[in-house]
Amino acid sequence: MNKRQVDLFNYLCGAKDYVPAKVLAQQYQVSSKTIYKDIDDITEAVSESNIQIQKKPRAGIKVSGKDKDKVKAMNIIANLQERQSDEIGTSPAERRAVMVKAILLQGRQQTLKQLSEHWLVSKTSILNDIAWINDIIAINSPGIESDGISLEFKGNEEQRQTAVTTFVVDNTDVKLLSSDNYLKQFFDPKVIRTLSDYFVKNQTEWFENVPAYYRFALQILTLVQTARAALGHHIQLRSSQNDYETSLSGDSAEVATNLFKAISKQLQITFTQGDLDWLARNLSAYRIGPIANGISAQWEATVQEMITRMESLQEVKIPGRKLLRHQLMFHLPAMVLRLQKGLIVRNPLLGDIKSQYPELFGMTWYAMSFLEDRYRIELNDDEVSFVTIYFHIAINQVITSRNVLIVFNQHGELRDYVKSQIRMLLPQNTKYTTASLGSFSQIDLTRIGLIVGVNLKSLITSVPFVGISPLFDANDQTKLMKAYADALVKPQSSQGTVHFPILRRSIDPALVFWKERMPNKQDALNFLVDRLEAAGKVNTEFRSSIFRRERLGTTELDSGAALPHAVPNTVKSLGIAFLILKKPVHWNSIPVSIVVLACVPEAQVNIYRDLVMDIYRLVQNRQMVQMIVGLNNTDQFLDLINQ
Repeated sequence: MNKRQVDLFNYLCGAKDYVPAKVLAQQYQVSSKTIYKDIDDITEAVSESNIQIQKKPRAGIKVSGKDKDKVKAMNIIANLQERQSDEIGTSPAERRAVMVKAILLQGRQQTLKQLSEHWLVSKTSILNDIAWINDIIAINSPGIESDGISLEFKGNEEQRQTAVTTFVVDNTDVKLLSSDNYLKQFFDPKVIRTLSDYFVKNQTEWFENVPAYYRFALQILTLVQTARAALGHHIQLRSSQNDYETSLSGDSAEVATNLFKAISKQLQITFTQGDLDWLARNLSAYRIGPIANGISAQWEATVQEMITRMESLQEVKIPGRKLLRHQLMFHLPAMVLRLQKGLIVRNPLLGDIKSQYPELFGMTWYAMSFLEDRYRIELNDDEVSFVTIYFHIAINQVITSRNVLIVFNQHGELRDYVKSQIRMLLPQNTKYTTASLGSFSQIDLTRIGLIVGVNLKSLITSVPFVGISPLFDANDQTKLMKAYADALVKPQSSQGTVHFPILRRSIDPALVFWKERMPNKQDALNFLVDRLEAAGKVNTEFRSSIFRRERLGTTELDSGAALPHAVPNTVKSLGIAFLILKKPVHWNSIPVSIVVLACVPEAQVNIYRDLVMDIYRLVQNRQMVQMIVGLNNTDQFLDLINQ
């Protein structure tokens, strides 16, 4: 018995009726054929018990018998599973981790037949796993290839190590950054402890100011390099002596040398000059070394250009330009180097940024888009979101501050703590007034923009209110940031109307496509691109730019709309295409009913901000999306926009 079969049997024992094999196959991400094979194995294992496993055509599978007999049978299955190797798991995530370790990290020869028999799934399930792995790693590497019999990675050593690093980093989250259990799926525990001492516990002077998610990515990269070196596989030294000397200059070379000495001493692993060069270059890409110490005049001009583009989009002059310039001068060179090398850094705040500041996120991507051609890189959502934070802080200073009133209900001993936490979270130019619940009625609310109630669920007031707990946990922080944005940021940055003035002037009825049927996201995108090409709005590079953007990050909103976009230099003239679908299509994580493809050329960058704001206002909530889908034709849709 394997873990999937144990879980499957327990699930069926708890079900009151027949469960279709198709439903079970979807739940365990295997084929129906595999489910029936599992049932045959289980039936044989519990053949001497007093339960019956029934298979009924067009109904499914059911376990019948008394509860006490089901419990005995469940124990029989569990005992059989304990005698078997724990390596076989129930989830695709476990299978994929083991395959990445075997094929990519260890370079072991694997066949579809071996994996299918080992995991007790079909060859199709294995190929689906490989396709899933390739979606993550194949952006900057060849991916795992199949000839129908065996599976093989044909990239060079740098590509192999980058692929493994990308997979391990991509499949973790902020909660797993210090989890040895997660890393033990891939690496030897002794190697993990050695690297953990260097990157996490000791926090040497080289890494003490480096964010945890940067340190984690570097730790994984070094774990991969160490594991490969232990197997006798090394990075080839670059042929260009000048390039080699440049990459080994400065602090990054010293860090790499010290790190390899520590690993070699404890683990008796030999590293080559090529390995040292590779690590030194990666350290530089994470802002450890020459990149952090000196910035060229070329970067000065690039940073100034980016800030100017954002000011044009936002139609503001950003205060504190000097601080923003310094931050971007420090961040952008390392970001570009990371992207050129295919290194992945995850931003744990990405989800919050995209959900709370979608317009600014989109404008930041637009303002940064010129970097792709200039430095031959592909931007991704994580890197764009880091820069969004810098712009958010800078632009937020433009907004006229209004008072925040903090009302406390008991818990006087926590007042100073809560006040300090709120001050750390909200913009620096926010002004605060504090009061107890008893004195609230005496407060003049004329200039108060938001009330924060500590240990209060609600207050009867016309001023926007948000309640938080005295502990001020992550949920409270998210609630407060959203309330602040809704009450104090969005009203002052909007146009003061729910109408869509720029969209109204820019929309072309010929580019509104009504109640079309699309089998998937790819067909929906190709449909719109075909129409925009036929209208002469975009050039031949537009399609590849759209699909590249989709591959590197999500463009769907929780409302059920998707807003794909391409780099502006692929656009010939302004055009906004709408696709209202008859039935939703699956778009990465959610079903999407409306696709909006806005094309704005560089020459019309001045309207980009207002156009994006109009589009977001139109489709940012689920009720509005459902209302649009419920309309009958283009005329009704245009009436909605023009009213």
